[in-house]
Amino acid sequence: AVHEVLANPHGILWDDNAKDLRREQMWSAERPKRFLAAPIAVGTIDQALLSVLKVKHSLMRSVCLDRHLLVVDEVHASDPYMQEVLCELLRGHLLRGGWALLLSATLGEAAAARYFDRHAVPLAEAIERPYPLLSGRSQTWTMPATRERSIEIELSPTLEDDAALVPRLIAALDAGARIFVVCNTVKRANALFRQVESALEAERTGLLPALFALDGVRCPHHGRFAREDRERLDAAITMQLGKDSPEGARLVIGTQTLEQSLDIDADWLITDLAPMDVLIQRFGRLHRHDRPRRAAGFETPRALIRVPTKDLAEYLDKEASLRAPAGLGVVYPDGRVLALTWQVLREHRILYLPEEARAYIEKTTHPEAFAQLPPLWEIHGQNLQGKELSRIRQALRSVLDDRPFGELHYEDKGEHILTRLGEPTYEIPLDPRMCSPFGVPIERMTIPSRWLKESALPETIRAEADAEGLRFAIGKANFCYTRFGVEKDDA
Repeated sequence: AVHEVLANPHGILWDDNAKDLRREQMWSAERPKRFLAAPIAVGTIDQALLSVLKVKHSLMRSVCLDRHLLVVDEVHASDPYMQEVLCELLRGHLLRGGWALLLSATLGEAAAARYFDRHAVPLAEAIERPYPLLSGRSQTWTMPATRERSIEIELSPTLEDDAALVPRLIAALDAGARIFVVCNTVKRANALFRQVESALEAERTGLLPALFALDGVRCPHHGRFAREDRERLDAAITMQLGKDSPEGARLVIGTQTLEQSLDIDADWLITDLAPMDVLIQRFGRLHRHDRPRRAAGFETPRALIRVPTKDLAEYLDKEASLRAPAGLGVVYPDGRVLALTWQVLREHRILYLPEEARAYIEKTTHPEAFAQLPPLWEIHGQNLQGKELSRIRQALRSVLDDRPFGELHYEDKGEHILTRLGEPTYEIPLDPRMCSPFGVPIERMTIPSRWLKESALPETIRAEADAEGLRFAIGKANFCYTRFGVEKDDA
């Protein structure tokens, strides 16, 4: 009977074939629904969130995830919809005996309370909590700060005036500084890059090599590049501005892609106004590494914050919605956080990090801090709260019911269920694949949905090459893909 069950009961009971040893690993990588079956899985949060949503194979994902330690990085970046889905994921994961570790450098008390399923502590108490801090459900542990820095803040009313910024950028490059400029939108990053490049071509051609480039092709850094180019852009910026990178002047102009996941170092940071927690993320790129020499005048960390020429409240429309320049009100919809951030920056021209990071974050994100603003912002907050409640209700409709396996039934609407809200994008195959402006084959184009309007989504894109890159059309809309990424082609 034993011989009928085991192939070789007196010898080796497993297969030592090299290919078979890798079969299990390869199986988990063949389909996205199997990723969580791997012994160690690294990916976007979407794969984990799908385990609690009403989509096909969600229970398989859930079973695979239950045995893992779930580590979620950059938790502060969640929107209300994603936050609600993540809370449901954590609740079920812990009830089934799983473990979870949430990582964030800038998570405020209001958001932290939701993840820990408790009431938020008062503002004064939240400010007094140590930073950095390791928190559990019943205990906290103070963590030592690896280093202390003081960052000199300059507020500059140049949010809508790139021309006023260009001479200062050129002067800093002359001094040999490494500069990061972080814009809130791709359009702003591309426009500033073009203006700086034109100024250097006209006045200071010797400084052109200081502009960030990939394989000799000058370009900005943002997320609207083909996947193949984006990976190479990240590698190039790490090589040019990471640890042990070469000395010398360098200017990188980009978007939020510069503030996370890249181990890069700058002498001077220039950034659009953004929420305080986002700014602290960006400040993390200032003097990140110990370098033997810094450019003259940049021996200590400095940040220039570009702000509007008038108070943010003046950009509130009749419905109390914020419509300010640089994506303020769209990219960052909560004007209360922006107004409080600007106020804190006016009061603190030197920021001490991480020693006072907790105070800066809580003073700009805690509900009690909102009450200190003028009454007009209260109406703005009520409008935001209504939208947030709508997103939370949508999230709750999308998550699985808490029922035992076998009793749980739901209609498969996977194509309508999202892991996060916001502007969707479409990855459309190129047929045939083409060569990018940086000289490598690319297979897909990523197009924001708002650019397509009423155009039907094609199965493939047929592009034409020209001296600058690629050009293609979708319906009546024309696009180009150049060293500036994907843009609408209005020529």
